[in-house]
Amino acid sequence: MSRLSAALLILAGCAIAQDPPPRVLPTLGSALASLPDRSLNSGTLPKHTYAGKVVMVSFVSTWCFPCIADLPVMQKLQEDYGEKGYVTIAVGMDIEGPKVLRPFAETYALPYPLVWASDEIRAGETVFGRVHELPTRYLFGRDGSLVLAFSGVAEPKELIATVAKVVEAR
Repeated sequence: MSRLSAALLILAGCAIAQDPPPRVLPTLGSALASLPDRSLNSGTLPKHTYAGKVVMVSFVSTWCFPCIADLPVMQKLQEDYGEKGYVTIAVGMDIEGPKVLRPFAETYALPYPLVWASDEIRAGETVFGRVHELPTRYLFGRDGSLVLAFSGVAEPKELIATVAKVVEAR
């Protein structure tokens, strides 16, 4: 075996050994524990009140066109299913924080809490891992288990049908 072949074989082995271990899927409890305690548009984030509810954690940014394009669907979900035990919690990934997120929440009259992502969230050091694409969403069922995780713009009818199914499941 040549030195080059041996070096390539060693490097190939290192690449395999450096793959990250699989992440443990978050539960609603661990997800809420990762989020800040204050909402930028509705005061405190009373995490204890989310037990037994269907919760969508949605990572967004003010500069993200797909996030803005999805706002009507997210608002409709909150309006249609909020009284049935559904809530969205938006996590603003903007580094500028409240300076840009508070006006964003006011401009779009968000009917759900908006929190500012901590440095740990932006660094991928929470149960959510690194958020690579915006919007990214995690949907938790009433029992606190993760039902669905996805990124990018959702097909509105599919998203509404999925949330409806989870909300109606008792």
